[in-house]
Amino acid sequence: MQDADEDFSMLLKFPPDYPLADLYALSERLAAAEVCVPGYVPPPVGLFHPDGFFYDQHIERSKTILIPDRNVVSRMAQLARGRRVEADQQVRTAAGLLAFAQCLDIEIEPSVAFHELAHTAGNEAAWDELGWFRSADNARVHDMLDVALGRTDQLRAPGPPHEVPKHDLAKPLRRWNRNYIIALKVMELELQDLRPIERVLRLLDWMTDDFMFGGPAAILASVYFAPNSPPKRRVFKDKNSSDREAAIAGARNAAWDLTHLSEFVRKVNEAGPDGRPRFMFASFDRHLRLMAKLLFDCGTEISSADALPQALSSWWSETDARRIAVTITGHLKRINSAEWRAKTSPEPDFINRMIARGEGVVRTAAVKPRG
Repeated sequence: MQDADEDFSMLLKFPPDYPLADLYALSERLAAAEVCVPGYVPPPVGLFHPDGFFYDQHIERSKTILIPDRNVVSRMAQLARGRRVEADQQVRTAAGLLAFAQCLDIEIEPSVAFHELAHTAGNEAAWDELGWFRSADNARVHDMLDVALGRTDQLRAPGPPHEVPKHDLAKPLRRWNRNYIIALKVMELELQDLRPIERVLRLLDWMTDDFMFGGPAAILASVYFAPNSPPKRRVFKDKNSSDREAAIAGARNAAWDLTHLSEFVRKVNEAGPDGRPRFMFASFDRHLRLMAKLLFDCGTEISSADALPQALSSWWSETDARRIAVTITGHLKRINSAEWRAKTSPEPDFINRMIARGEGVVRTAAVKPRG
């Protein structure tokens, strides 16, 4: 490989059966699918170009970790179960991500996805699917490439599910608990007769004074409450349903989306400005990818100072966008300072009480009839 911009060349020796031509073909398919958001600035050759990964691995000595959401992991596991692609092209894309990761030694970190499954379906279901995911992740790369590149519609001779440790994946994550409380508060504020800017500022004040401030949640809520065509469809499923338990389920689902995104941001921040290791977030949900990109551009420690008001101006007036950005940035500087100490409550059941209160508000809310 050679980089003309830097007058750099590197000679790599591959095993005789290394599928280099297939890898380059697959990289073009994945680039067109646009299912990944990088937590770093991609190289000039493109996010999925193999040369960029070869350079990172052999020159920069950096590795890449892929963080897939629930739906991506599920389709990866389905490949090992013998599912055919048929009409669901997402299964083929999942095969492409697996094959790409195998060819380039990209680690896949699906832990949040399996906590989500265990939370909704129980530990047994999560352990079972984790075993099938491990089987798919260890399948022959040539067989996975055949599915990814459309030469077959089913994984050839998938192996049995792997034995996996029986950890308690259903135990609520503290990060999810916090995000669920915030999601319930967002739903509560939306039910109130307030101007959009009032909803955002009240949420920010509430997080600061009564709960805890979360940068990703604050940024995403700022988009959700925006008055100018924000990408809010499907964020809170069934929020206006007469079945208020369905609305609660929608808040729980939104909290998992927020947990996936905040975990992505946390890992990017931990990697620091050098980006070692590098992280990519994978989702078939266009809204989640948009939010992940927004968070990387505006909500990480390496984001530029003017990125957030510029991004928010797509959905807010320039004055309101800057007002929201200044408020969020001020809170982030405060909690990232050396003097800051995490807020604690003397009540041992504080989180459970906050959840119960938020659920109570959503359950008893009077939903305005449509039409």
